[in-house]
Amino acid sequence: MRGLCVLTCLSSCGTKTPLEPVNRDPAVQSLFAFPASIPPGDSAVVVCHATDPDGDPVLFDWTSDCRLIKQGDHGGTVYSRGNTLVVYAGACASAPVDTGWVSCEVRDGRGGGAYAGTIPIVIRQ
Repeated sequence: MRGLCVLTCLSSCGTKTPLEPVNRDPAVQSLFAFPASIPPGDSAVVVCHATDPDGDPVLFDWTSDCRLIKQGDHGGTVYSRGNTLVVYAGACASAPVDTGWVSCEVRDGRGGGAYAGTIPIVIRQ
């Protein structure tokens, strides 16, 4: 009887269930705009620094309000861009000074993501 108990224990202990790989969210290091204030006809560059702890490529999704026009935008969010975005003063900015915003979200294409934040840009008319 004792041999049967040991045999049963060994056979069930030796079976390994494969573990699902863990996907960690990207980590955002910084989000900034240069310059932080623009006149009409000028542009600002918004940069987001993020890395993925698993080594996955990081994709950047950019959103802004109508006071800023995103380069390459055809209305709405600009998906899967690099970590740099150029913005221009938009038509709905109010004179003499208004503030638009740009938001960035990062993702790794495997379900992981992080909100980088929202940054204001002053528009001087």
